[in-house]
Amino acid sequence: GEGKDVLAGVDAALAKYPWLDANRLGIEGGSYGGQLTDWLITQTPRFKAAVPAAGIANLVSFNYMSYYHDYLAVEFGVLPHEQWKPNDKTAPRRLADFLWERSALRYVANVKTPVMFVHGENDNDVPIAEAEQYFIALKDAGVETIMVRYPREGHGVRETKHQVDVIDRSIAWYEKHFHSGSAPSQQERR
Repeated sequence: GEGKDVLAGVDAALAKYPWLDANRLGIEGGSYGGQLTDWLITQTPRFKAAVPAAGIANLVSFNYMSYYHDYLAVEFGVLPHEQWKPNDKTAPRRLADFLWERSALRYVANVKTPVMFVHGENDNDVPIAEAEQYFIALKDAGVETIMVRYPREGHGVRETKHQVDVIDRSIAWYEKHFHSGSAPSQQERR
């Protein structure tokens, strides 16, 4: 549902502000925002570039690699291999099947958006393998993608030189994919 909310918000902003360019939209987020970015690029090609940071791409693998592997058991009341019944109107099913249906990695063939992954190598909250597997899958699917790994960083980029690097790389990524001849170059904006 959150993905639909974000897209409704984008549509509302585009309708309200005529100066926004629907042909030059990017999407970016960290942690859950990275997970939502991973998901939204599987649902629509409207974003011309994406920069997910520390996002979960596969809810099943995340459960077994995460420092907080009991998170899903707390959230759903069962482990992924167990039967789960979301409500009285549905039949029980394995939680892992539900998680896979909600994982961006499952829909990688739908992605058309160029993606720049950002992840700390020491992330205990969302293991870097989440970005690695999505990165490899996008490469296999023929989607332009790069992965930027930051040494010594955990769940978020904290070192000043790394923060500057993320900003510089993100701006360059967007400029590369937004270029339409009408946007000012970085030099013209200074």
